[in-house]
Amino acid sequence: MSELARTPYQPYGSAVYHRRIRVEVWSDGARTDLEDDFHHFRARIRHREGVLTEVEGEAVRYPWSTCAGATEALRRLLGMPLGASSRAAARHTASNAQCTHLFDAASLAIARAARSAGGVEYLIRVPDRVEGRASVSLERDGEELLRWELADQTIESPAPYAGRALRGGGLADWAEREFDPETAEAVLALQRACVISGGRIMDLEQIDRADRVWPNPMGACHTYTPGTVERGWRMLGSIRNSTRSGRHD
Repeated sequence: MSELARTPYQPYGSAVYHRRIRVEVWSDGARTDLEDDFHHFRARIRHREGVLTEVEGEAVRYPWSTCAGATEALRRLLGMPLGASSRAAARHTASNAQCTHLFDAASLAIARAARSAGGVEYLIRVPDRVEGRASVSLERDGEELLRWELADQTIESPAPYAGRALRGGGLADWAEREFDPETAEAVLALQRACVISGGRIMDLEQIDRADRVWPNPMGACHTYTPGTVERGWRMLGSIRNSTRSGRHD
């Protein structure tokens, strides 16, 4: 059990989910910190001659006792050629065997290192849906880059995003065709946060084991694999409600 203090659940419809992503890039490597209401993961990579030579994951704060075990699975990325897309890592190894959020952190580090893009910080805000609607935003280095008006799982506005589905609608493929790599990366980061924010619908602190979550996302990640999910006990106190401060301490 985690020794962290509990954060009281704020009922759905009254709060804002936050995700902050910081990427540092240097000549032969990069590091990403990814924090949100439910998680804090860190990934570090090094590369040589366009190939990933080192990768290390750190589970700082996580919802289930099994999540930290995914740091070993991250080593499956070793030897991959660097790719400019934040989806390049998922083309090298199956992402559903990984911790989704640790893998996202590593994927961003790899992509920005491949592009020699330099460091970046994203701050994403996803208010709870009210009557199915929310206005979500992404800041890049302190400046708002994206703001979408959502109706359930569809972007209503603005153009050119209007009518695009958050799930199963090819948003990622479309974004990588239509935009420069920096904008496409931001679109994918905001899409991911919108999906993950749905975890706020339930008080996860009241669920003691991962296989007791319903609907059960079996097959989605490292924890949700047979033989692992049954050992995934709740890390009490791992959730941070950042609605007021926008920070994850």
